[in-house]
Amino acid sequence: MTTFFLSCLLWLPAVVASPERYQCMNTAQLPKISGAESRNHDIKSRIFERVEIHSISDGDMKLILRGGAMSQERSRNVVVLLVATALFNDMLQLTMLLPIIHTLVSSPPPLGVTSNKEFALGLFFASKDICQMAFAPIASVLTSRTSAHTALISSTIGLGIATFVFAEATTFWQLLLARGTQGAASAAVMCGGLSLIAETHPKKLRGSAIGFAQTGLASGLLCGPLIGGLLFQRMGRRKTFRLASGVVLANALAIVSFMGFSPLERFTVAAFDKLENREHGSLVDSSKRLLSNHDILLATLSTFIIHAVVGVIKPISQVVLDEEFGIPMLKRSFIISIATLSYFFAAPLSGWLSDHMSRSKLLSISLVLMAGSSIFFTLRHFGIWAFYTCVCLVGVSMGIQKSSSQTLVADLVDRHNLGEYSMAYALQDVADSLGLIIGPIVGLHISHIFSPSVGVASLGIFCLLLAPFVLRIQ
Repeated sequence: MTTFFLSCLLWLPAVVASPERYQCMNTAQLPKISGAESRNHDIKSRIFERVEIHSISDGDMKLILRGGAMSQERSRNVVVLLVATALFNDMLQLTMLLPIIHTLVSSPPPLGVTSNKEFALGLFFASKDICQMAFAPIASVLTSRTSAHTALISSTIGLGIATFVFAEATTFWQLLLARGTQGAASAAVMCGGLSLIAETHPKKLRGSAIGFAQTGLASGLLCGPLIGGLLFQRMGRRKTFRLASGVVLANALAIVSFMGFSPLERFTVAAFDKLENREHGSLVDSSKRLLSNHDILLATLSTFIIHAVVGVIKPISQVVLDEEFGIPMLKRSFIISIATLSYFFAAPLSGWLSDHMSRSKLLSISLVLMAGSSIFFTLRHFGIWAFYTCVCLVGVSMGIQKSSSQTLVADLVDRHNLGEYSMAYALQDVADSLGLIIGPIVGLHISHIFSPSVGVASLGIFCLLLAPFVLRIQ
């Protein structure tokens, strides 16, 4: 299905870098420029208006004359589609397990467990976020040392292998290993995919591109439980996950095939200066600059606190809907899907808005909306409508936060010369996973001592307190 979807773009012939559209040449063929002239800003600007860097090896820089504007626009569209498809497959494989895993854990040993099933389930779901958080820095190094394309392809292949292990697993620990591998692959998808968009899209187009890519993630979140449940019921575990792994690996082949459609990274004059001084920097220096930048830390903190609120609302909502409203499991699933639908529509809209207004304002709005969702959660005693509103605001807040923060982070990397995009996105990924780990621990502990309303509201208030500080980001 994925390969067919991508193949529909073959009508974009202008995207292919052919000899008729591009002319390759070596820098040796360029006019000799003196050392003083090479440092002249205007000369560099004129050179880079006409050329793009194709490859660099042993000081030999190869340049490519740019093609037409339509070629660039269409090839960027293919990049966004590739990333959206990778995010879709990633979330599809992660959520396919939701209706299945309880059955697997409840199976006779060694595949299942006979005691502490709740602990086994908790460990299973936590392993994904723990491995994703731990692997994010490694994914950043992989992306910066090789390329965003390489990271994206590697992560997709890893995801396919992990899914195949689910089909062939015979013990619970093998299931746990496969789930952890999914988390590691997710980190590489995020770092590689978002870095690829940031590298190939100028500032004025990044918001819309990242917002559209996030719809792939939302689609996978929507389709995963439904597809997983239906296939498991009709085909069983082995055939279901063999089919799913085949789809993912086909997606990896599609990414390789369509890499020729994606535009080369555009090097600005500032990036050229950074390239000249490349030997003076390192990943360690870049990390230090990144972690000492207050704006980056504020954006990262907003990601952490929003995901912490989501992390505590998810488990508590199931208990509330069951014990307070008496809603059966199937209907509870449909209610929770309201958040996913809201996310699906909010992400591209906020991405478009981020290209037309302040991205820090949008990020502040997402924090206020998440605080509002916690307030409506405490008002659920007035009727189920309050809970519906809470769930809807969670999805809208997440959609706005993802599009605005990921775009804002790329802007900050450019503005403050902080190094690689992948390192900034790895930091965001760590905050994302850490919030989903710490949020439930803290929130559920407070809920146990006081009440679910206090547990959710105590985290939601931090969103409200953080919003004014985020608003100051320029």
